[in-house]
Amino acid sequence: MKIAVSANGRSLESPVDPRFGRCSFFVIVDTDDLSFEAVENSNVSSASGAGIQSAQLMAEKGVKYVLTGNCGPNAHQTLSAAGVEVVVGVSGLVREAVHNFSNGAYSTASQPSVAGHFGMGMVAGNPQSAAQPAAGGGMGMGRGMGMGRGMGGGRGMGMGRGMGMGRGMGMGTGRGMGGGMGGISNAGTTQSTPEAAAAPMDERTMLQGQVDVLARRLDEIKGRLQQLEGMGSASPAAVVDRELCTGCGACVDVCPNNSISLSKGKAVVVGRDCISCGSCVDVCPEDAITLP
Repeated sequence: MKIAVSANGRSLESPVDPRFGRCSFFVIVDTDDLSFEAVENSNVSSASGAGIQSAQLMAEKGVKYVLTGNCGPNAHQTLSAAGVEVVVGVSGLVREAVHNFSNGAYSTASQPSVAGHFGMGMVAGNPQSAAQPAAGGGMGMGRGMGMGRGMGGGRGMGMGRGMGMGRGMGMGTGRGMGGGMGGISNAGTTQSTPEAAAAPMDERTMLQGQVDVLARRLDEIKGRLQQLEGMGSASPAAVVDRELCTGCGACVDVCPNNSISLSKGKAVVVGRDCISCGSCVDVCPEDAITLP
């Protein structure tokens, strides 16, 4: 059975990467013999859709379980649609994770463990390294139109000396939290975040990914049905040696397709109905029936 572990490197001794969609590598391990394949994750720097694309990659690789630190909603849904189970909260080395999985130490997750966009801007293996506003005094250039030392945007984005419309552009903590009127935006203006703008596109991408996975599975099922139908039509019919047949009727009783009957004290096989199951061959006491 194939399982995949999100990793920071290419080997079984590599640390587990806490991210799924944006991990550096996937180490795909066959639990039967511990043979493995390291697959570089090309989605690590994707602006959006990294989890969905990584989930599709796992489905294409024939993976049955994914072991990782955290898994977001889009990736979890796509993996579930592809029949891939997810284990979260995994840490340590890849080899240890595989060993623990083989010993039944993990249980699968029925829902995502983090919100969308987890891991964006994170340094590999460091959950605390997501992008944060820089500390400092900002780049403000005015004192605002002060009203004492209230909350405002005087110098940069900080709690400056007024509530003015200063020209500060800093993102640092400076002298305060600067949620007032400073900087380059007016008070009361609602600014949309990149995450909110990307949400509809992420959902469409996720749903399209699920459609693609299901379409591939449907094609595989149709192909297998055609293969089985072809095998059925090409199957040779059982042959009765009438000299050896005693007409005991044992073959008639066991035939699942009612393709054998007795005629003039001998067994007769209707070739178009015979499915070559071999049941008649097994029960014939005289060895009078064979399959070509």
